[in-house]
Amino acid sequence: MILTIIYFVFILGVTVFIHELGHFMFAKKFGVYVYEFSIGMGPRLFKFNRKNDETDYCIRLFPIGGYVQMAGEEVEVDEKIPENKRLQSKKWYQRLLIMVAGVMMNFILAIVILFTVGLIKGVTIDARYITESNIDNLKKDDKIIAVNDHFVNNYDKLALELAIAERSDFTLTVSRGDKNKKIKVHPIAISNDYLLYGYDYGFTLDGLKVEKSDNKNIEKGYEIIAIDGHDIETYYDLINILDDLSADKKSNIIFTFKDNQNLKYDVNVKVKKSNDDSLLGYDYGFEIGGKSEKGVFAAIKFAFFKFFSLLEQMLFTIFYLCTGVLSLKMLSGPVGIFTAVGTVSSTGFINILFFLAIISVNVGFINLLPIPAFDGGHVLFIIIEKIKGSPVNQKVENTIHTVFLVLLMILMLLITFNDILKLF
Repeated sequence: MILTIIYFVFILGVTVFIHELGHFMFAKKFGVYVYEFSIGMGPRLFKFNRKNDETDYCIRLFPIGGYVQMAGEEVEVDEKIPENKRLQSKKWYQRLLIMVAGVMMNFILAIVILFTVGLIKGVTIDARYITESNIDNLKKDDKIIAVNDHFVNNYDKLALELAIAERSDFTLTVSRGDKNKKIKVHPIAISNDYLLYGYDYGFTLDGLKVEKSDNKNIEKGYEIIAIDGHDIETYYDLINILDDLSADKKSNIIFTFKDNQNLKYDVNVKVKKSNDDSLLGYDYGFEIGGKSEKGVFAAIKFAFFKFFSLLEQMLFTIFYLCTGVLSLKMLSGPVGIFTAVGTVSSTGFINILFFLAIISVNVGFINLLPIPAFDGGHVLFIIIEKIKGSPVNQKVENTIHTVFLVLLMILMLLITFNDILKLF
């Protein structure tokens, strides 16, 4: 838990610091008066000032955001600040650079990290190829090109489409040689015990081996080799047979186990319906991968390819939210990020860096949206000013940003509430 907290603070702290540093550097460069440069939100923990510098540099309690408070962003004009040091007094392109600088810093950080990760680990540029399949007509090396006729051209778009489609049967379109084939896929829900979701078998698994058992006839380390006389060789076999038996509403199942001495044991397991909402994910009956590459040029290629595929994923996520394909319940806030960090932290620091790159891209993209209170909202008002040929009323603009900021805080509370519900 302590390590997860450290990584969580590290990821959000670096992401926020880099973003706000972009705003800060360009604000200072163009002579805007900066009241405060703050990392974190809420009560102030630490503050310092530099000689001949008006800015308060602060660390605040909650590492879920930050801000650069500039003169000219208040609803009421601060008459104590000379007009030439207020944000609105600057030329349009200077204000534009100040507003997009945070996003650009996030994107640069992400590309640098992706390059570093690719250089250290090697890369897989296009992970859309079937590497293993338990589905008839779906063959190794088939290339996935669409999910439910939604075109996919990279792994991140594929992951998004699968996340949308996974709760019911869907169709994969794959490329095999010079032909395209459509194949039906039946996703199977898996619970946190690595068995069928919605049922209690009295034990949990690690692969095909028992991890923990409440059944006195089943011991840790036992390996499943058959179910009701059906041989089990892979995890796919296990899940598919359990899914078939659940469809037949069979409540008593004969599991055949093998212990460390290769002795076999048949155990009659009474299966119960479970109300435990512990959905782990879905088994599709196939695995995907791609060609691995190493070296500097492969890392450069990967950094930019992955960066743009993450941007595309975010773009379609917003589109699907607006069209109702995705619900707000699928979004994550700080609590969801904390949970994800806990999962990623067990896989090594290099994956923490990779996760940092993903978060940085997400923060940059969200801030580019033309919504008041976001950086993109400020850019929108600058564009409106250029179109109409005169500045937007400062008080009106700042009031709109303030109202939308409150609405965004309410949305964040709603998303956080949903994140907390997912934990129980």
